[in-house]
Formats: sequence, structure tokens, C-alpha cells
Amino acid sequence: MAGSSGGELRAPIFNGENYDFWSIRMKTIFKSHGLWDFVIKGLDGMDMKKSDESDDQKKEREESSGKGMVAEVLMKDAKALGLIQGAVSEEIFPRISHEETSKGAWSILQQEFHGDKQVRSVKLQGLRREFEYTRMKDDESLTVYVTKLFDLINQMRSYGEELPRERIVQKLLISLPSTYDSICSVIEHSRDLNEIEVQEVVASLKSFELRLDRHSENRTEKAFASLSVDAKQTKTGEQNSKQNKNWKSKGKKWDNKASEGTKTPCKHCGKLHFGECRFKGKPKCYNCDKLGHIAKDCYSKNTPQQVNYATQVEAAPTMFYASNVSGAGVTRDEEIWYLDSGCSNHMTGKEDLLVDIDRKVTAKVEMGTGQLVEVTGKGTIVVETKAGKRHIKEIMLVPGLKENLLSVGQMIEHGYYLVFRDHKVEIYNDSSHTNLVAKVQMKGNRSFPLKLQAEMHFAYRASADHSTDLWHRRFGHLNMSSLKLLKEQDMVVGLPEIKEDRQVCEGCVLGKQSREAFPREAISRASTPLELIHSDICGPMQTVTKTGNRFFLTFIDDCTRMCWVYFLRHKSEALCVFKKFKATVELQSGYKLKQLRSDRGGEYTSVEFERFCDNAGCKHEFLATNETRTLYKIILYL
Repeated sequence: MAGSSGGELRAPIFNGENYDFWSIRMKTIFKSHGLWDFVIKGLDGMDMKKSDESDDQKKEREESSGKGMVAEVLMKDAKALGLIQGAVSEEIFPRISHEETSKGAWSILQQEFHGDKQVRSVKLQGLRREFEYTRMKDDESLTVYVTKLFDLINQMRSYGEELPRERIVQKLLISLPSTYDSICSVIEHSRDLNEIEVQEVVASLKSFELRLDRHSENRTEKAFASLSVDAKQTKTGEQNSKQNKNWKSKGKKWDNKASEGTKTPCKHCGKLHFGECRFKGKPKCYNCDKLGHIAKDCYSKNTPQQVNYATQVEAAPTMFYASNVSGAGVTRDEEIWYLDSGCSNHMTGKEDLLVDIDRKVTAKVEMGTGQLVEVTGKGTIVVETKAGKRHIKEIMLVPGLKENLLSVGQMIEHGYYLVFRDHKVEIYNDSSHTNLVAKVQMKGNRSFPLKLQAEMHFAYRASADHSTDLWHRRFGHLNMSSLKLLKEQDMVVGLPEIKEDRQVCEGCVLGKQSREAFPREAISRASTPLELIHSDICGPMQTVTKTGNRFFLTFIDDCTRMCWVYFLRHKSEALCVFKKFKATVELQSGYKLKQLRSDRGGEYTSVEFERFCDNAGCKHEFLATNETRTLYKIILYL
């Protein structure tokens, strides 16, 4: 086995997985020690005489060296065998323990884990299929996808399939998601895909991915960086802080009393103030939840914009209750988000607040009552700030949740620092606590409500639209005369007055359009037999035939509409069947097969298939993709 010093190669341990990579590394080690010929050829294949020796020189050398040459060869073979034995795990070693030559041990491992020609062909076909259908996922990073793709390419290379450089470049560009369309278009139009290196394409894509990440970081996770904090209140607080410092420097006796008076909020009004509370003994209004008046004298009773939210309930500690967020007027429930340290993720029960909802997210949330509720998605909320729109991501949609919750733990993971003190929480976006993002005052029910102003179009969704066009669409694009009849007969509750306008309904126009007629005859048709043959493969079928066939291959003559059907076990048999079909029909009909038309399946696009068509003088055409055919149809009817 290779030594453990830094200058020598260390043999990897093979445990039954990734044989191809292990064999490549072992081959390098054997060559570095000059033992590769012993592993491949064995003792019988080793020529113990030099190529330029004569028979007399050989006889003289054998007489002088004797058994020394044989001993040296056996020692090198034993060294190679020792490298193999030391490079396998304890589970693999019993399979080669009885072998006394390096070639024998190597052949056993190669036959079992690399397979014979038939096994390698089957594995290679599976790798080809996986290579063709591999696509980068939207939530997958470019580095992970490139590593996975090149892993497939290396495995195909170990089985004898060498992909050209331009094929790898094309596969890399067409398998990326739509977010990379712009950079892919630039590469395709500015560079020659037959000459550009794969490493250059990967480097360009990684640079583009970094730009996407920077743009996403600036637009998403810093959503709290510009939340609305009252500038006047902050400025006033700074002035009060300076005044308090001046009072302390003068040493006034009432300074300590003031400090003592601000330790806890008032038990009557819940605010911080000096002296006796002016609301002491005053009644509490059950309409606006304020002190100093009763419900019948409430000035906000007849105000249409103000609504009475749920009052503060402190008896149930497992629930959150909406309370009036102090300020001018009442805040909507959709704008209030409660900071919750017991919540593992941001959550909301209002689907209208979210955009880009991912319905694939599956999870369960345990409510305060112990009930498990299914999460129906995860989305993003758009917040309007003075600096523009900001996004808060990873918000779970929990049906039935009445309040909006912001997870303290998730905010900390995103780089925010929350300081709870003096009946409030301060949110910073730096560890030095100098850049204040928001300050939330604790309410009477010991909750911390934070106001987030959602984008205006979300509020429009919730507003009632009583337009005629809306009711026209609600009734399945019902005509205006029938809508008026429903209103006149009072057949629908809540149906407004129908005002017939001259606006054209796009849905009605599209629904009344007629289908384009099929052409009575084909645009072009072959005039002689075997001038054009259509071919396609169907399968694999769920039910296998008695002979083990799961596919069938069809050939249809464009002139006579004659059809031939062949059954296949594997798609790779398509070329052999095509050779047999071509020889048969040409001999029986006396015509030559001139043109073959098929789809772009791997069984038709192989190198062997194209080489046979070129040698036989048969033109091979491929069907256009859906996008190309649609474009051709548009141009045809211009």
C-alpha cells in the first residue's frame, strides 16, 4: 500500500460504492509505482526480455541473472496485489482473499461492480436517459446543479460514452430555469457554442447568479430596515434624553422621584407619566376602549372609518388578541403583526396578503389549544415603506389563524437583534445596537403589535366590487337582458342596478369565435412509395408480451399509408430494426427509401443511427418542436 508520507499517493478505501471513481484513482496510483501493466496483463503477459535483445544475449542474461528476474516480477505483482487488498473495506476483502495475483483480484472487482458489456450497456442507457431529463430546480443553487450534471457526465465517460463539448454546453443552457433566460440568450447570441469552453459558460452563469442573490438580498430580507418609525417621536425622545442628562448634572432633588415614577406603567391608563393619573376613577368606554367617557357619549361612535376591534382579553394566555395600536384612528387587522417568541415561523391566515404562494409546502402547526392545523402554502408579503416596496419572505399560510404572527426566532436568523426592556422591544439590524429599525410598545395584554403597511392593491382585493361587468362574469358571461330580468324580478339578493355599458367583454368575444377549419388535403404529400417514411416508438408498456417486449416501433409510408409494426425489448434496438425494415421493403417494392422523418428521441439522434443514414443515402429529418411549429404557423398565415 502507498505510504503515508506527504509525497506518496494514498490509496482510497472502496466500500462497494462509486467504483468508477475508485478505479480511476487506483489506476493513477498503479502508474505512479510502475505496476499498471501487472494489473492489466498479469504475469503471463509480462515479457521478461528486452525488445532489442538477441537470443544469445537472452541466454547469457538468463544464465547470469537466473531466478532474480522472476523474483522481481513476482515481488512487483505482490506489491500491486497488496495495494488492491489494502484499498478495499472489510466487507469487500473476502471476495478477493483467495486471489494470488493482482490481475485476478482486479478482474473480480471489475466484473462485479463495473459489469460485463451487456450490463454496462444497460447502465449507460439509464445514464443517457437521466442526462436528457435532468433539469435545474427553481430552489436549487447553480453550484449544486452543475456538480450533479458533471457527475452524470463522468459516469457516462467511465462507461465509454464521451460527450462532445458543444453537447454539454447546449445541455447546460437549455436545462436552466426561466430566471437564467437573459444570460443564456446573451451567451447564445454573442458566442459560438461550438467553440466556447464549458468552464467559461459556468463562470458566466455563476456571476449572473451572484447578481441575482445581491438583488434578492437588497429587496427581501431587509424589509424591516425602513419600517415607519415616527420621526417626531424619535426626535422628541432624543431631546428628552438630553434634558434628563442636564437635570442630573444640576443635581435636582426631584430627579430621583421622576426616575422612580417611570419604572412601571400606570395601572389605570397603562402609560408612563408623572404624578397622579388624570383618568383615575374615570369610566371606560366599551365602544372605543378608551378612558374618560362612556359609550353613549363616544365621539367615534358614528365615524364610518373606525370599527370596534376585539377588546383586550388577558384570561387566555395561549391566544393573541387584537388591541388598538395607539395613534390617530384605528388600524386594520391586516396591518397588525404580533411579535411572538413561541412561534417557529412567520404565520398569517389571510391569503390576500401574500404573493408568490408556494402550494408545495406541507407542514402542520400546533395551535394554542393543541389542535394541529395544516399549512396550505408559504408566500411573501409586500410592505410599502418610505424607501419603496420591501418583501418579507417565508410566511406560512395557516387557515383559520386570526392574527398575523412574526417569529422572533426567524427574525434573529435573518440578522436582526431584538432587545426587550422597559415594556417595549427595540429591533436593530446590527450587533452594536446603533441602527434602530423599529420600536414596539407593549400593550395591556402583554403583546407587542407591529404595524406593517401592506401594498395598496391588496386592500383593493378585499373591497366589494358591484360593477355590472363583475356580475356579468359571475353568472358565466350572462347577457345584459337576462341580468336586468334577474334584477326586475328580485331573483338575486344583493344584485345592484344593471347599467348597460358599451364596453366589449373579451371573454365573450373569444368564446364566440369559431375554430379554424382543418385543411382538406395535406400541404405536401409523397408521390412514390418509400419517398417519405414516418417513424416513432411507443412505450414502455405496462403489460409485457410473452417474449419480453415492452416497446413497439412503427413505420408509415407517406404515399401508400402502409404501416409496419415491430416489437422491441429496448429502445436501443431501433437501429437494428430500421436496417432490417429498410432491406425488406426495398427488396419487396423495388423502390429506394429516400427520406425518414422522426421525433428527436435518443434512439433516433444517436451517432450510429446518423452514420448509417448517411452511408445509406437516406435523408433523416426531425419533427419541429411545439414552439417552432407555432412560429411557422404564424408566419404561414401572415
